[in-house]
Amino acid sequence: MTRLVLALLCAVMLTSCANIPDRTLPRVVLDATEEQPRQVGKPAPGLDPFNLVQEFVKNAGTPDAARTYLTEEAKPNWKSAAAPTIIQDEIKTVPQSVPEGRDPATEQVVILTATSIGSLYSDWSFVPQVQSLEYRLVIKRQDGQWRIAEPPNAVLIREADFAKSYRRVNLEFFDPEQRVMVSDPRYVQIEPRQGLFGRVVDLLLGGPSESLKGAVRNQLDGLELSTNVLPESDGAILINLGKIDKPVEDRQRIAAQLVLSLREVTTSPLRIRSQGLPLVPGHEDWTIGDVGTYDALSALKADLLGLAVVGGRLLSLRDGRPLEGPTGEGAYDIVSAAQSLDGSLLAVVQRTVGGMKLRVGKTDGELPEVSLPTAATLTRPTWLFAGSNEATPNEVWTVQDGTLVVRVSRTNDGKWEDFPVDASEFTRNGGTITQLRLSRDGARVAAVVNGEVRVASVVRNNDAVMIRSGRTLQAGIVKDVVGLDWLDRLTVIAATEQPIRPVVSLSVDGYAYTPYNKTNLTVPVTAVTAAPGRSTIVTDGSGMWTTGEAGKVWQYHQYNLGPGSLPFFPG
Repeated sequence: MTRLVLALLCAVMLTSCANIPDRTLPRVVLDATEEQPRQVGKPAPGLDPFNLVQEFVKNAGTPDAARTYLTEEAKPNWKSAAAPTIIQDEIKTVPQSVPEGRDPATEQVVILTATSIGSLYSDWSFVPQVQSLEYRLVIKRQDGQWRIAEPPNAVLIREADFAKSYRRVNLEFFDPEQRVMVSDPRYVQIEPRQGLFGRVVDLLLGGPSESLKGAVRNQLDGLELSTNVLPESDGAILINLGKIDKPVEDRQRIAAQLVLSLREVTTSPLRIRSQGLPLVPGHEDWTIGDVGTYDALSALKADLLGLAVVGGRLLSLRDGRPLEGPTGEGAYDIVSAAQSLDGSLLAVVQRTVGGMKLRVGKTDGELPEVSLPTAATLTRPTWLFAGSNEATPNEVWTVQDGTLVVRVSRTNDGKWEDFPVDASEFTRNGGTITQLRLSRDGARVAAVVNGEVRVASVVRNNDAVMIRSGRTLQAGIVKDVVGLDWLDRLTVIAATEQPIRPVVSLSVDGYAYTPYNKTNLTVPVTAVTAAPGRSTIVTDGSGMWTTGEAGKVWQYHQYNLGPGSLPFFPG
């Protein structure tokens, strides 16, 4: 029923309806070289021009097969290796008059119309873009069969075929100070199979996608391959890099990036070399167990089960009781709050007669006021993780009056000082920010801007910080958003005022989204919180609900704190 309703909405609002609902990401296939390659056939004899074009598009995911629908003269000119434009599955082919002087028996003109959902950029990352497309194709007879003489000047691939022909891989880069790793989703063709591993390595050598440039660091920057990436006789994948002039610590980071990026497509060990010798002396074959996870600093502690703002106080989701100290005793009229990832600090927004105030301090102690200009609104604070050389977290963000993003940092004398963030990516053209959440790796920020979900990278240049490469996720479909959080490194979860989809998760690149089961919920949902390894919690008109995954029915939270509660996990 959801699909039917959305399909009708898309028909009515084509320019604003962003994507087909319930889009699933192209699945990860381990050791894809074991799969049987798709057979390349020839067009069925006797195809009319319209069905010829339809079949050509259906085969675009396998360029060798699609090329058989072209005339011999057109085959070398079709840019089959170009990054594709992904279109909705339904396309239309309609006739157009043949130019005067041409023989309709040997030449036809077909107009192809489709709706794009997005494209792959030159770095093979997904860029959402919904628009109507129209192409003029010239069809000619060749050896008694219709063939395309002038194909589209783009590679058009239907969503269903894209999911079969491409695989999402999450490349791994480091944050600028090399404390944690940051995932960068890309899409690679699975054919030809023998080149799949090499294509992933080439992408890694090419660096981060446009959406993360300046926000991450690549230890493979400037490196090249000495030989092709190929499986060896014992099953290991050989990666032979050129000359590397780096210390052992950086060589280990190179291995970590390679292993963690290729885990999407193989379980085999990687035999990593430099000019034929082991990349790290004494260590030639690498598996997941050899590189660690690089997520300790951005991970939640197991004993931190979350807090909630209820009636101006902070209550623990561990037992439903008020927090020890002034925040639980009602010393501040708390509107919203955030706990640092290690649990040691709190940032709260306090309601006062003069406006909203920000307070930051130890979780069980007094929270000193941060000197900020008077604001009518402050968004719920969000924390950056603590670095490996820092005793406690030292940076928290909020948004003043919907337009001014500020980061509050702790100085050497223990005080908290505010600094501006260039957020023009979000605020230009009248953008108003009502929610803002830093990703737990610190490389991205998600925000609610004019009711829609936007994601961008966080670029730091000495003391200057800017938000760049912003994109709207599922524009026109996921809207009226009132709550936002990071489900994991690559997924945002949103609470909306839309009865049809009160809770949804969205992939960070905008390709996919998943509506949550709405059974038991009393719309509208007013708050949501999520974190890796935690059940998602929402608040609606009857109280707090929890679920472990999108398809399951919501259950009452064991400490239901009422319809006005604002639950949150550290971060």
